[in-house]
Amino acid sequence: MKCPECGNELDSNAVFCTACGAEMITNELPAKSEKTEKKQNKKSIFSKKKINENESSSADKNKKLKIIGIAASAVVILIIIIIIIVNVAAAIKANAGRKLLEKVPLGRDIEIVESDTDVDFDDTSDYGAVGHIEEFDYICESEDSIVVGGITVPEWAVILEKSSDDTINKATLLNFNAIEHNWMGEKTALEIDLSVIEFGSTIKKTERSLGLKPYTIIKESKNNTSVYVYRYHFIDDETENTIVKNLYITVDDAEGEVVDAVDSQVDYMRLILGAE
Repeated sequence: MKCPECGNELDSNAVFCTACGAEMITNELPAKSEKTEKKQNKKSIFSKKKINENESSSADKNKKLKIIGIAASAVVILIIIIIIIVNVAAAIKANAGRKLLEKVPLGRDIEIVESDTDVDFDDTSDYGAVGHIEEFDYICESEDSIVVGGITVPEWAVILEKSSDDTINKATLLNFNAIEHNWMGEKTALEIDLSVIEFGSTIKKTERSLGLKPYTIIKESKNNTSVYVYRYHFIDDETENTIVKNLYITVDDAEGEVVDAVDSQVDYMRLILGAE
């Protein structure tokens, strides 16, 4: 190297210039030892490996959480689909009797009724309880049964009555599905105010506003009307007793309009508490 003062050539390790005596100052750091470099290289490799492992672990956790989230969402969706399918199937089964009743032509003999509905009617029920409920000449019952108040009955039954000339003059749907969970029917907060029923509206619209399903529908040919019977119960504020009522809504079949509505209280307390 050269002396910065006089330019004299000096040994690379010289501390003072041999010509002018100037002190040699250098900015170079002392060379690292081979051992130190190895330690630092090893530490750098370990740090990089640790970072890669942390990144890999974090990525795996995120991937697992994503998979768990997708699986949980799939389970929720599957449960919702199953509930929808069950409810739709139940609604279809419960509505089967009502659709059959709508197809029954009144004023015709049983052969024509069976031909028009594509259903075979029997003259006896498979359930002894049905015979105690209503008298009938012909009956068609659902394939499946349910239990209402400890009594086994079909899910629904359509019963027919004939007049003196052997034509069908009355058809009734017994929809036991509507009272399967509680023989007292739907529970309401209060007694239904009959003034809220809109005369001239359709029965479907009336049912939606009431939130009730008929447990009996009666079609008669003599006056071309149908009577829809709904059962419900509520707690009386004064006595704190449970009140059960049947609501009867009459529909003009020709016009398809609600024309009348009355109700009556079911005296089930006499049945339960009576001595006879």
